Amino acid sequence: MFDPMLALLPPWLLITPLIGLIHGSLLFLVVGRRPSSLPVYLALGIAAASLMQALELVPPGAPPFSLGEVNLISTSVATWVVIVVSRVAGL
Repeated sequence: MFDPMLALLPPWLLITPLIGLIHGSLLFLVVGRRPSSLPVYLALGIAAASLMQALELVPPGAPPFSLGEVNLISTSVATWVVIVVSRVAGL
């Protein structure tokens, strides 16, 4: 049922939101205080990971450090930086 729709999307558009969700929830486990901040961390994580990949600032690297077109290290670092900066800013 979803196969024709998934074939239209680039693979990174499915991978980067998952990376953002993983890192957003991990940061919440590490430094989260209020349960109401979890959706904020998740939304920021998804947006940061997807934006990093959409800008294509870093090309994909060797297989352990990339998943298809997605450079895992740069996407993860960008996600953490955005979430930590927003945390320090008071979100």
